[in-house]
Parts: sequence; structure tokens; C-alpha cells
Amino acid sequence: MRWRAAAILGVLALALTGAAHAQKKAPERLKAALERELGLTKTSTELAESLAVLDRERSSLEYTATVLDHAARESMRRLDAYRKRRTDREMTARTRARSLYKLSRGGVARLAFESAGGSDREQELERRILRGRALRFLVRHDLVELDVYRRAEDRAASELVAAAREMQTLGAITMVAGVQEHALVSAEHAINPDLRATMRSRRRLMDKLEDDVRFEHKVLLRNVKRNWRALRSLRGLDGSARLVRPVKGRVVGKFGPYTDRVLDLPSIRNGVELHARRDEPVRAMADGRVVMVTALPGFEDVVVIDHGGGQYTLTARLWDIAVEEGQEVEGGDLLGRVASKAMDDGLGSTVYVELRHGEKPVDPTAYLKRSKRAE
Repeated sequence: MRWRAAAILGVLALALTGAAHAQKKAPERLKAALERELGLTKTSTELAESLAVLDRERSSLEYTATVLDHAARESMRRLDAYRKRRTDREMTARTRARSLYKLSRGGVARLAFESAGGSDREQELERRILRGRALRFLVRHDLVELDVYRRAEDRAASELVAAAREMQTLGAITMVAGVQEHALVSAEHAINPDLRATMRSRRRLMDKLEDDVRFEHKVLLRNVKRNWRALRSLRGLDGSARLVRPVKGRVVGKFGPYTDRVLDLPSIRNGVELHARRDEPVRAMADGRVVMVTALPGFEDVVVIDHGGGQYTLTARLWDIAVEEGQEVEGGDLLGRVASKAMDDGLGSTVYVELRHGEKPVDPTAYLKRSKRAE
């Protein structure tokens, strides 16, 4: 029995020693995690900045392509118009030239050398001479116009060729930009899992240390959070974002057109209604900065969060708000609690969530399908 007791004591001693050793190593692991997260967020920010530059270049290329396409269409239109006018003018010039030729061969000369005279003959001769002069002037004018049309055709054809060449060059540049974007996106996707794992490890270590976080840790943490803010402002919410669900309930009011149950009128919903319990905690969907806390008729208290990249979320039907304007929040942070509705709309107790990209409302259902519930 003694040896068993001794063995148990030995195991307890080893366990306590291991725990003490682990507790002693925790600050070092936290520092390593913070340094790693700092490096990863810096790399991610650089990738996001490069993607933002490529996005601006793509917008510029798309605008240039639109301008070139318009120029090519306009050149083609003018080329067709000049060709049609030149063809018409050539036919008119040929007709007048033939008339002038006939007049000079068999008209004026014959009248001038015939012996028979008379006022009628002289008047006819004068008329033919005047007609010949008019035809000669018109033929010359036709030739001048034909030359103008030919030059205009050449110019329009040159512009069309130039636009086609520029479109080819633009296509090559767009292809290179697409390859660069693919490489950057691949690098970003490769680094994201490691970044998320490092962030989770850092949070666990900080929760474990609680008040024993050192000054050097706090300095590193400030730098990490600054990098995260820069990264959020560049990234916003992409299609692969894993969002925290504000509440656990299902979607009971879908995005888009619907019929209002109270007024029995067609309406449009710019967000979704999520089933919720009265006083249930409501979480932030993603990291960001609170830009508005206010009350709206029919929505009770609302919280608007800027997630960067021109994307915002609005969470409504709240009370007991736990955040304030200007505050930085992380996905899963408490925003407030579910409020009771001032008017029953037939959906029961709900939380209203709206996602906007700039001024445009976006259906958040796809994001909610990929979301994970708050712990």
C-alpha cells in the first residue's frame, strides 16, 4: 500500500510540476503567438492592399474598355456612313459627268458651228453653255466632296484599327492583372487558416493569463489590433467570411419582396428577420467599428457597424445596448438584447439584420448559412 501511495504522490507531484511549468511558459507562448499574429496580419494587410490596387486598376481597365468600345462603334458607324455617302456621291458625279460629256460632244459644239442662225438658236446655245458651266461646277464640287469622304473614311478606318489594337493591348493587360489577382487571392487563402488559428490561440492564452498580461504583451496587442483594423478596412466582408450569427433563430422573414401581414400590402425587405427570444443576447456579426447607435420607428434600438470595404451591418429590434458609437468590436461581442415589438407583425419576436455594400442592400442569408454561432 505504501508504494501505491508513493506512486500516487509522485504522479501528483509531476502533474503539479507540469502545471507550474506550463503556467510559467504561458507568457512566453503568448508573446510568440502575438508576434506571429503581428507578422501574419502585416502580410495579410500587404496582400489586401495589393488586391485593392488591382481592384482599382480593374475598374480603370473596365472604364477604358467601355470608352474604347464606344470609340470603335462610333468609328464603325462613321465609316459606314462615309462609305454610303461616297457611293451615292460617286453615282451622282458619274451621272453629271456623262451629261457634261454628251453636252460637250453633241450639244454646244454642234449649235456653235451650224450655219443657220436666229434668236432661238442663240438662246438655246446660251442655255446649253450655262448648263455646261453648271454641270462642270457640280462635277468639280462632287470630286471635292468625294475627296473629303475618302479622307474621312481613311481617318475613321485608322481610328477603328487603333481602337482594335488598344483593345488587344487592354486584353493582354487584363489577363496579366487576372493572373496577379489569382496569385494574391491564393496567397491570402493560404494564410487565412493560420491567421485564424493564431488569433484563437492568442485569445485562449490571454483568457488563461487574465490579469497577468505583461506590458510587452499589451504593446504587441495594440500593434496587432491596429493591423486588424487596417485589414478590415481593406477586406470588408468577402464571400468566404464566416460570420457570427446574431441570434440562434432561423430566418422567418426573407430578403426581398413580401406582403405585409398587418397592412396586407406589397413591400420590400432590405434585410432578414431572425426568430429570437425576448431578452436573448444579440451578437455582432463580424469585426468592425460601431458608427451609429440610435432608435428608429418600428425597429426599436439599432446598431450600425462599419466592417470596412464599404460594407455595413445594421442590427435592429434591440434594447439594453452594450456598445457605443466609435467603439471597436469583434465578431461575437454583445451588442444588446432582444426587445419586444411595438407592433405585432405576425412573425413573433425577431431580430432584424441588414447587410449593405455602400448604398446597396445585400441578402445576408448566404453569410448566415456559413456563419458559426456565438459561444
